[in-house]
Amino acid sequence: MKDGPFDSLLNLEEQSYQEGYDLGVNDGTQAGLLEGRLFGLEKGFEKYVTMGTLHGRSVLWAGLLPQSLRGKSSGHDVSQVAITNDTEQCPQREGLPAPGALPLLQSNARLEKHIRILYALTEPSSLSTENSEDSVSDFDDRLKRAGGKIKMIENSLGESDSSKQLKSESSRNAQVVQVDGHAKDVSSLQTGH
Repeated sequence: MKDGPFDSLLNLEEQSYQEGYDLGVNDGTQAGLLEGRLFGLEKGFEKYVTMGTLHGRSVLWAGLLPQSLRGKSSGHDVSQVAITNDTEQCPQREGLPAPGALPLLQSNARLEKHIRILYALTEPSSLSTENSEDSVSDFDDRLKRAGGKIKMIENSLGESDSSKQLKSESSRNAQVVQVDGHAKDVSSLQTGH
């Protein structure tokens, strides 16, 4: 069939639709990659903040273990955290209680074992920052196991359940909304519940 002089006018709507569709697919692909990358960075940051909090607690508890339990383990000696009272060497210690001001934990081999396992699970040097399926799966598994150890340690010590607090802090710290194509932090806004 021959192309008539008016065929381009008759197909104008379809041409415009196809051109708009193609532009939308290209823009959507670019925006999707950018939004996916930002979402991944945000979730990764939240997970590492949680893991860092758990690691800090393991170091604190290890420092509160009685001296008799500190030397028994054959692995890392997690209780050997450098604490100094000299404010010239460590100016951020000024105004803080002296080292050893917290009471030591009661001698309990099971508690000490849980603290050491928690430390091993959350040790920063052993955490992978690769973005592969195996690394992410390993990190998520370690985070889940560390959360379980925290609950066991808290129950042994009679402390409150902090898992709810950790989840609410990480979600509160990362409340970002897209407004006019720009990311805006809304974590400081009060909700009227």
